[in-house]
Amino acid sequence: MKKTVIICPDPYDKNTWSTEQVDDVCAYLAQQFTVFPENTFIYHNYVAENNDVTPKIKSDIERLQALDGVFYVVIKPAWIWYVYYALVAIMAVYSVYSILTMPKPDQQKIGSSNNELANRTNKMRINSRVPDIYGTLRAYPDLIAVTYTYYENNIEVEECLMVLGRGYYQIKDCRDGETDVNGIDGISVSAYDPGENIIGSNTIYKVGNAFTSLPLDVAKSSSINGQSLVQPNDVIIESQSIYFTTGGVIRTTDNTLDFRDKFKVEDGIAISGAQFGVENIVLSGPCTVTSDFKIMVESALDITSVEKFKGLLVNGANVAIIEIDEVTEESTTKYYDLSGQYQVDSIVKTPSGSNFSYAISLHSAKQVNYNWNYITENYDISAGLTLNDNDESVDLDANYSVSAVDEHSISLANATTINDDWAKIPTLFNGSTAGLNNSEIYLEIVANKWVGWFELYHESATQLQFNIYFPQGLYNVNKDGKTTFNDVLISIQYQSIDDLGNPQGPIRYMDFRIEEKNRDSFGRTLRVDLPVSGNQRFRLAKTWAGTGANPITECKVKDVYLTSQYDKTSYDGVTVFRLKTTATNGALSVKERNFNTLITRKLPVDGTGLLQPTNDAGQALINMALDQYIGRRSSLDVDIDKIKSEIQAVKTYFNSTDATEFCYTFDDDSLSFEEQAGMVASACFCEAIRFGNKLRLKFEKPQTSSVLLFNHRNKVSSSEKRTFKFGIDKDYDGVELEYTSPDDDKRITYSIPENITLTNALKITTSGIRNHAVAKTRAWREWNKLQYQNVDCEFEALDESELLIRNDRILNADSTSLKTQDGEIVAVDGLILTCSMDVDFEDGEQYYCCLQIADGSVDIIECFAGEYTNQIILNHAPTMALVVETDRYVKTLYSITKVTETSSQAFMLTEMSRNTQMTNKLTCINYDDRYYEKDHSFL
Repeated sequence: MKKTVIICPDPYDKNTWSTEQVDDVCAYLAQQFTVFPENTFIYHNYVAENNDVTPKIKSDIERLQALDGVFYVVIKPAWIWYVYYALVAIMAVYSVYSILTMPKPDQQKIGSSNNELANRTNKMRINSRVPDIYGTLRAYPDLIAVTYTYYENNIEVEECLMVLGRGYYQIKDCRDGETDVNGIDGISVSAYDPGENIIGSNTIYKVGNAFTSLPLDVAKSSSINGQSLVQPNDVIIESQSIYFTTGGVIRTTDNTLDFRDKFKVEDGIAISGAQFGVENIVLSGPCTVTSDFKIMVESALDITSVEKFKGLLVNGANVAIIEIDEVTEESTTKYYDLSGQYQVDSIVKTPSGSNFSYAISLHSAKQVNYNWNYITENYDISAGLTLNDNDESVDLDANYSVSAVDEHSISLANATTINDDWAKIPTLFNGSTAGLNNSEIYLEIVANKWVGWFELYHESATQLQFNIYFPQGLYNVNKDGKTTFNDVLISIQYQSIDDLGNPQGPIRYMDFRIEEKNRDSFGRTLRVDLPVSGNQRFRLAKTWAGTGANPITECKVKDVYLTSQYDKTSYDGVTVFRLKTTATNGALSVKERNFNTLITRKLPVDGTGLLQPTNDAGQALINMALDQYIGRRSSLDVDIDKIKSEIQAVKTYFNSTDATEFCYTFDDDSLSFEEQAGMVASACFCEAIRFGNKLRLKFEKPQTSSVLLFNHRNKVSSSEKRTFKFGIDKDYDGVELEYTSPDDDKRITYSIPENITLTNALKITTSGIRNHAVAKTRAWREWNKLQYQNVDCEFEALDESELLIRNDRILNADSTSLKTQDGEIVAVDGLILTCSMDVDFEDGEQYYCCLQIADGSVDIIECFAGEYTNQIILNHAPTMALVVETDRYVKTLYSITKVTETSSQAFMLTEMSRNTQMTNKLTCINYDDRYYEKDHSFL
């Protein structure tokens, strides 16, 4: 069945409507609109609120497609006809203090150091927003690659690749901490415009040597932390004379063997070959694994007291499982290895002809090997099975720590805690294993002085880089007291590994001989070119050191990198820095990175002109609006001339350009454009608004006239509430305003009243203010609003309130009082106005009539009593013709007050929110020129 779609671009003019018979409503609307228009609603069968079927979530679309009948697509106008004047000003709804100050919201991602209160450093901000910097500030560029160090002429050097921010910048100076880079020896700094070659000569800022090669793409080993390299000493004692006694003691029957020559206290010692008592039994061969965690094996061995075995070692137990794809029905064979050392719950021995069958039940098999999760039936396999951990056997193989060493004995620390088989020696062997071993027992120093193996992953790496540091230098002092050369040999072993860390290919070796006569600390970088690119594991040691009367050969491994050359020569859309710094003398590592630069953002004039460095808030807003990643507006959506004229109005009012500066770093990708525009506008005492579909600014300043008049004709009956105050809101005793100091770009606080300790201050955090005078002016505005705000008013207004913008001055007749005289003008005869209500004039009082004019202003004219009680006579003609025609939606509104009460009707809008489709909820405070009395005290 066809569905009828009626599109109504103008709901009030049927000539603009179009009707179409369609099969799919959603598909048809997608053809008609590239983007679904704002303020558009879809009604089913009749235009009524309860028939609104406009989709808001996915399920609404499905519901819409299931409906039949007639669909009205009503595009409600973004304007409101008010008499002869059309205007729209759509305001964001925020509280008075939050939108004025617009602090940066809390965020989970790492923010730019430019916005931090203290400890600002260069850091990596992975998956965070590239900084959008506007105006002038001291910036701390972000790292965009892993920093790496190497030794050049025995001095440690660090190279960094950093991004300053999006766009182009004027760079005024660069510092390392507080020190200008021009005064630092050995430093090199180069800055490049977006798209420039980072090894080219076309830099926008340069100190030191030029960069002639691309940066390295590095993976740094986190396992290296300055380990000392000492000469390997793999001492192994291999003897049948070794035996063990209760309490964790190793002894020997060989009087020629002195343990003190081999071991010392706190050495790690590894024991192997120390098995006594019942031997392990091998049952390798065919077996069956079951889904209830059993292994069934048949053997000719008749094992006595088999139930005393409490462990089973399984090797090579590969289970082939055929899996079938449900869609393609193709079969795939997958192999699951069940190898591991298991605890045994029970072993059941059953005769089977001339053989014996053993059913071995495993304890917590899935915790030992996850692959048991795939065993859902019985599988016949071939595997290596070894029964071990017999109740009547002892296995002392393990790694221990030496607590004491004598000539023929070694005492181990906490031996029973490490291996509880030591507790069996007293009961099974009367406290000693002497004479029980028929083979060699091995004692080995665990710490064999190799550093590694360590794994390092970088799939495109072509080189291993080792930074070796000599903290006391490298030299020898001979018997004559002269300093002579000394040397060491550093041995490196490395091997390719896959992504799981499994070794691939042979272990390769390389030795480096380092010879020096140097009493000062220094370092060397050792580079190994990889025959096969990719992941590596490595270890290294000092395998030889020169001797002499007083040899100094201590060395440490400081860093290990896998490296490859970057192939990216330029970075589009962002300004980048390359930095090369040297370590301080005697330092093991380069100090914390604290590179910073004083910059000013360059912006195209009016968004499309020549690049110019600027602090102008208007230019920042224009360019943000036109930015494809921020505002995504076209020039048709931005009222550039109006924004510039409003900025000029701010400059003229304050007689200073400082009041229109915006200096800030946007680093939070969760901020909407509306929020960012509000932050820019707030810094220059403005509001960001939309006029029709165009973005504009509106300057908040003292207002001599009101925008709208509200009386009982355009307010919802009984909705008005007024609150009178006799003190400062929330008992605030002052204002503390945080801003950025232009002296050092640190966040500081200005307090009002000055020189007083505040206990309950209104705390305001600003964004973009980098001027003392501007900050003080803003703070005083806020403090004065607290001091002179004595009436709060809240009411529901009809839809002409859409014309208002926050901070607009309005006239509001007191609907909470029975004495109010207001309504609408029903007739005009020259200066004689006929009112909708009778007007009461008291003798001796002077009266004024407030008239809502069609151009969005309020005209206040002295008036007198007319011939009839509902007539008044104006002192002079209004600024525009009044609207009294009966076919008009709204006639001219009026309010008549005594001259002594005129100011009491003036209010300032602080918040507006949608109440119903035809009404808005307005929150206002009394208007007072004293809010702005300090505007020219600092600027």
